[in-house]
Amino acid sequence: MSNFARDHEIETESASSLAFGPYELVRTLRAAKSAERHLALHPELLTNHVAYRIRFTNPRTQRRRFLEAVEKAAALDIAHILKVEQFSFTSQQEAWVISPYTGNHDGLLLLSDLLAVKGGKMEAIEVVRVLDHLLEAVGAAHNAGVVNGTIQIDEIHVDRAGSLSIELYGVATAMQGEQDMDELRLAELRSIASIAYKLLTGVDASEDVLIEPTRLVQKLDNSWNAFFAEALDPVGGFQTSTEMLAAIPGRRTSVAMPEVRVRTVNAFGFGRLRSKNNATTRSR
Repeated sequence: MSNFARDHEIETESASSLAFGPYELVRTLRAAKSAERHLALHPELLTNHVAYRIRFTNPRTQRRRFLEAVEKAAALDIAHILKVEQFSFTSQQEAWVISPYTGNHDGLLLLSDLLAVKGGKMEAIEVVRVLDHLLEAVGAAHNAGVVNGTIQIDEIHVDRAGSLSIELYGVATAMQGEQDMDELRLAELRSIASIAYKLLTGVDASEDVLIEPTRLVQKLDNSWNAFFAEALDPVGGFQTSTEMLAAIPGRRTSVAMPEVRVRTVNAFGFGRLRSKNNATTRSR
């Protein structure tokens, strides 16, 4: 059974009976790397959302770092980066973030799920599309001064039309404290290349010896060998998303970073988590 199918089955009494602000928590979804995921319903607008519950291990410093990072993420309006619609502290130890829900009645579809549905490999033309979505998104974010660092395949949502979105962009990394932005940016590009290699070949890219993809995929254009040799080089490699986009084999679209639209998102005082049957909300 795929993880995608299991989302539909993960429902707990505590999640399905809780609400905060205007949102009702419908069921628990698979956890993200740095947060719980819940399916949330806005009963007045009849819209579904992903509610991320982030717990702080060191509230004094992590609350400040979280606020700085989530405000930057919320201000971004970039294609293929999942929007931060609202955010709030509900206690000293935790915060919540609301983002659009891109799944269906079965649950979220992550890029890892899509890979499994396709039998563990994707066609080169599909991998080109994935690289397009991710590199254009991170390039625009980098130009806006926001960097995420390493991206995992399970942090990428796939909507019903096959469009990709990276969740909680830059938030988890910022909560870890100050890091070298250039190193984070290069690690981010290499992680996207690693994801693409996995999608194309069906195996993880080795840090020691890189197997040329043409040895793993029949009739694959030899130019993919040079692309991954450069993209996964831990010492050299591509320095920007623009360089990497231009080198993608078979890509015919001109390289142009999308416009970064900045929007204002306010922090809402959702108040304490409460039972759906309790109409009282205490704002903080």
